Amino acid sequence: MLLELTKDKTSGSIGSSPAIGMDGTIYIGSDDRNLYALNSDGSLKWKYKTSDRIFSSPAIGSDGTIYIGSYDNYLYATKSSSIGLANSPWPKFHHDNKNTGRVGGL
Repeated sequence: MLLELTKDKTSGSIGSSPAIGMDGTIYIGSDDRNLYALNSDGSLKWKYKTSDRIFSSPAIGSDGTIYIGSYDNYLYATKSSSIGLANSPWPKFHHDNKNTGRVGGL
């Protein structure tokens, strides 16, 4: 379903890794200038338009704030229903908000 959301806008590619919130919402940026929030079944929950493409991966604050950078040189912050990252082995790019993830334990 995610491909259907971005297919017709610009080029529709996604260079961002997703982040998964505590409530199961999946957040991902796209080069169609949108930050998408998807339900766990892949359906659209909401989207937020920025002024330029998004290739950075979102971070989720403990208060539910979603942070994402855009090629317009702005850092966007928007509230969500996800109070922190999902309790899972790898909920976002580089593992957690401290980016402690390492490949092969290096």
